Amino acid sequence: RAMSPFLLQALQLCCLCCAWVTAALASDSHCGGSGLNDDYVFVTPVEVDAGGSYISHDIVHSGRRKRSAQSASSSLHYQFSAFGQELHLELKPSAILSSHFIVQVLGKDGASEPRGPRVQRCFYQGFIRNDNSSSVAVSTCAGLSGLIRTRKNEFLISPLPQLLAQEHNYSSPAGHHPHVLYKRTAEETVQRYHGNPGSSQIYPGHTLSHTPHTYQSQEREHHHRRSQKQHFCGRRKKYAPKPPTGDTYLRFDEYGSTGRPRRSAGKSQKGLNVETLVVADKKMVEKHGKANVTTYILTVMNMVSSLFKDGTIGSDINIVVVSLILLEQEPGGLLINHHADQSLNSFCQWQSALIGKNGKRHDHAILLTGFDICSWKNEPCDTLGFAPISGMCSKYRSCTINEDTGLGLAFTIAHESGHNFGMVHDGEGNPCRKAEGNIMSPTLTGNNGVFSWSSCSRQYLKKFLSTPQAGCLVDEPKQTGQYKYPDKLPGQIYDADTQCKWQFGAKAKLCSLGFVKDICKSLWCHRVGHRCETKFMPAAEGTVCGLSMWCRQGQCVKLGEHGPRPVHGQWSSWSKWSDCSRTCGGGVKYQERHCNNPK
Repeated sequence: RAMSPFLLQALQLCCLCCAWVTAALASDSHCGGSGLNDDYVFVTPVEVDAGGSYISHDIVHSGRRKRSAQSASSSLHYQFSAFGQELHLELKPSAILSSHFIVQVLGKDGASEPRGPRVQRCFYQGFIRNDNSSSVAVSTCAGLSGLIRTRKNEFLISPLPQLLAQEHNYSSPAGHHPHVLYKRTAEETVQRYHGNPGSSQIYPGHTLSHTPHTYQSQEREHHHRRSQKQHFCGRRKKYAPKPPTGDTYLRFDEYGSTGRPRRSAGKSQKGLNVETLVVADKKMVEKHGKANVTTYILTVMNMVSSLFKDGTIGSDINIVVVSLILLEQEPGGLLINHHADQSLNSFCQWQSALIGKNGKRHDHAILLTGFDICSWKNEPCDTLGFAPISGMCSKYRSCTINEDTGLGLAFTIAHESGHNFGMVHDGEGNPCRKAEGNIMSPTLTGNNGVFSWSSCSRQYLKKFLSTPQAGCLVDEPKQTGQYKYPDKLPGQIYDADTQCKWQFGAKAKLCSLGFVKDICKSLWCHRVGHRCETKFMPAAEGTVCGLSMWCRQGQCVKLGEHGPRPVHGQWSSWSKWSDCSRTCGGGVKYQERHCNNPK
């Protein structure tokens, strides 16, 4: 198998699969209806002051709860008991959002609108008091949702679903806000108890107005039970580790020279900033609902940020979300389905053409999908994510696809972004063990429930940051503003010869031999001294495939009424005066302009 058009020939595409582990989650009658067992427990967090004194059971800190500028920048404290421990969370506002962060909704006919009202600033990171190895990343927009990591274990926390409370015959005093604290082994079970977004699914009396959680249909629940034993990706694909010359990287001076010398990210004394665009597809937006999806996604990204701040990574990496695009309709040229490879290829093409204010671009693009993706076929399977290795800062390869599975989505994003930073799976060509259960393990099964970065991942990252390619991470986050979406399909912007160059190098071009009948199904390319070759991926949407023909959804069809309209050529600038037509006597000088300057 070969690689996707915009992901370039010489990279390895990696997929992340999960080991679905079924936990024994039977109700424990002697726990007094608390739901306590080895995998999850019901807790009731309370807000306390720095000294641990009770303040309130009202734990929501969102836009509706006004706080002074001084208190907004100070710590928040929460306490609850779980698994025989008293946990005191000390939190400070997270820097996950750029100061110019914007949400855009892309609707029918490519219409784009900024999202309102203003996004709530209710995302926090911190630690557990008296646990130096701990970290916490939660949102407080609607109770506590996010990640809590202790020295010995790792937990997810979210408001308690009503159905799960009923399953355990659990009750709580009025005004209290019960939550469920659970290990990742229990994630599938807890997620199953969440109802359809928009329905009442939180414990009665829990007055939170927002419930950012995954809805799993019965069909999907059945699929996950069916795929529990499929721990590894089928049909693994490997490519050479180095990209061909001619790739385009994003650096801080690419779109406007500042006259400054380029700096190495590895030598930067400051933290490195990954200016991140997040895109949620239509299926994911529908699954969570318009009212909930933004907070849910930012909660997950706050968790991702925390994972990249883990001390085991060995570098100061800041994940900064500069823009979130919600797709109510798939825009032209972007095709997303179960096939992870093809969907990622399409997404990487599409995002490469997005340009923000003053030509500003993002460093990295993350696609979140509601499809049950598979690395090698257009059917559901156990793949969780897909990414090109060492794609970070590349205009065409700094992109990943990630399947939405609940709050555990954060681990998938961290894993796939790790591939983009040049990391490969632990135990594959390196001395680190797969069974250690680190973030870059081929399957997401943690070491005693704790996920961290292996020494191999740390070395891969260090090596990548020492290259000029990583230079896009050195600058401070800047305003992208609202993206200008291309009014042309990718194949209209990048012709077949250009697509071949991205796949096979600068000397490649479209194969002209007669047996190549339909580039819309497989793009065949030719290099001098080589036979015609293909990576079995279609040409981009909108690529010319014949006289008055173009590629649409894998078919070579006539342009028709939906094809590109004639464009006014517009006059070019006048040329310089020509030489005189005669060297002696009367002659003529002239200037020319042409109708070849369309706007």
